Amino acid sequence: LFTWNDMNEPSVFNGPEVSMQKDLRNLHGDEHREWHNLYGMLFHRATGEGHIRRSPSEDIRPFVLSRAFFAGSQKYGAIWTGDNTADWGHLQVAGPMLLSLNTAALSFVG
Repeated sequence: LFTWNDMNEPSVFNGPEVSMQKDLRNLHGDEHREWHNLYGMLFHRATGEGHIRRSPSEDIRPFVLSRAFFAGSQKYGAIWTGDNTADWGHLQVAGPMLLSLNTAALSFVG
């Protein structure tokens, strides 16, 4: 079972930022910035757990690739760091980014 979760984070495409306003609050009074990345990790988790529940009689480990992630996401699948191009500028930032994620225990990234 293979799934690629793309655009799995709260987004707004018609404002000054491409995400929700940072000081936006939910019904409990929590600011959006407190749970923005947590949403991506829970999306990642739900996808993996859904695959497992779908086939309870099989001993499976689904492959879930996700762009949105948070600490702990490595338990549920791989991390995709987003779009890039084949040029030196992207290569220059890719190495340090991937190594930083590895240092944070996110080992299956790209």
